Amino acid sequence: MRKFFRPAAVILTAVATILTTVLRGMLTPAMQDAETGNFHVSYIIIGFILASIAVLSILVLSGEGRLSHTNSMIRHDRLPMGVASVVAGSVLIISSLFDGWRWKVFGHTPPPNQAIISKLDSFTLTLTLIFGVLGGMFLVWLGFKLLGGSLNFSTGFSVAALAPVVWIWVRVVRYEVSYASAIAVEQSFYDFVMLLFTMVFLFSFARYISKTGKQSPRQLLICAFCTTILTVSGSLTSIILYMLGETEAYISSRLAGLPDLCLGIFAFCTAVCLVFARKILEPDQQEISVADTVSDEQESLGGDTVDDILNDIYGTDSNENI
Repeated sequence: MRKFFRPAAVILTAVATILTTVLRGMLTPAMQDAETGNFHVSYIIIGFILASIAVLSILVLSGEGRLSHTNSMIRHDRLPMGVASVVAGSVLIISSLFDGWRWKVFGHTPPPNQAIISKLDSFTLTLTLIFGVLGGMFLVWLGFKLLGGSLNFSTGFSVAALAPVVWIWVRVVRYEVSYASAIAVEQSFYDFVMLLFTMVFLFSFARYISKTGKQSPRQLLICAFCTTILTVSGSLTSIILYMLGETEAYISSRLAGLPDLCLGIFAFCTAVCLVFARKILEPDQQEISVADTVSDEQESLGGDTVDDILNDIYGTDSNENI
């Protein structure tokens, strides 16, 4: 029974992401008026997200079965993680370069600010753009390695795996030094928690992929589920609000952009691979598997040998004719 808990968590994550997106799309416009806006309706969404996180954590921690490293997975079972990593890395590189171009040419900066408000804001934005490119390059490289073969572990690989972590960490710092950090919790909960879970997920993934430490991948799996719900729902909500013409609601939700959406999909694909990918059998296990297969085929044929078949055809013992 417990072996179905983690597959159930994958399905629950997909359902929770859809429901969270619907709730945010419906309730966010009602919270925009500074005088008449009912900000407390956001507690409905917050409560649903927290309940989903609690249930997912219980399912992951209670589920049985060991979570394998990517080097131990069958290659084509790593395909979703590899493709998602390449796409997320490419989008992160393009987005960082585009944001840097808009900043230098037009003076427009990515959320949460629309322009530079201090030297610290300028410094953190510079680091965000630099490590966005570096982190994207690592994800692209990692994706091709996952698609093509096994990983070779080294100190340089472990350090490179931290590039996406530094990118999201600097992004959190920039969020905290901006005006957005002064907004009440019921209005900024989604943004801050999204950044927080993304940072924890990327850090756990860096430890997992580089085999640093002996921590169980269960924490990575929980963070992957939570990151999926928050980033995917946030990005889709901003797109929906823009298409509906809810300008103020869109501006308040635009911190979650296309890179966050791709990272959320990458987190979900990582979780899917951790739960469903099959492990590569050792040579002795492969021999046992082949022997079991041959035995099963003989049983399906009724256990008849060649002599038995000839005896049935000619009605005599084939050994006597010889």
